[in-house]
Amino acid sequence: MNDADRLAYNTFEKGFLDTLAPVGPFETQYAISIAQDHWRLNRSRAIEYNTYGLGHHEHEGDLDTNSPEVDAAITQAKTWRDANHGFTLITLYESRIRRVITLNEKRLEELQQVRRALEAQARDEAELLLCQSVMNGEELHEDDRIQVGGFVFSPTNLIQVIKRREALESARFYKRNNWDNSEPWRGGFNFPPVTPRSLPKAA
Repeated sequence: MNDADRLAYNTFEKGFLDTLAPVGPFETQYAISIAQDHWRLNRSRAIEYNTYGLGHHEHEGDLDTNSPEVDAAITQAKTWRDANHGFTLITLYESRIRRVITLNEKRLEELQQVRRALEAQARDEAELLLCQSVMNGEELHEDDRIQVGGFVFSPTNLIQVIKRREALESARFYKRNNWDNSEPWRGGFNFPPVTPRSLPKAA
């Protein structure tokens, strides 16, 4: 792979990683494999196109039917006939790559579903712990962290998620009541401000 191809591949791979959004080494490895195999698919198609282009180059001037379209059609047929074995191998190569891509996509999706389910459960528990801390009158600090099941959450992030969910619940409540605000929605939770932790005073 030359420098130009390497730069093109790096951009190509980054696009896949940004889209697939893997978390952790296992998910990232599967995502990279998927990107690499799609790159191979594109390369095999490029080889097919380039083979036809090479055929037109090699047979240039061999025909003179007074019709460029006929010349091109004959040259294409001759190229396919001469390189038929190579085209067959490309087809088999692509079929095998597609099967591997399908398996890797399925495995990545399974890993992500499990991880997201565990994270959602951990977030629910972290929200309960946060609300209980607020109920008990505990102060919330920016550098506080709530760890549940290997996942780490900050009070600021949890409060943002809770507030957004409450805003949607409030909107659904008023929609059911034809946007009549004479009956207030009472599902909100009042959070104290999240503040920096005070540094201990010097003696």
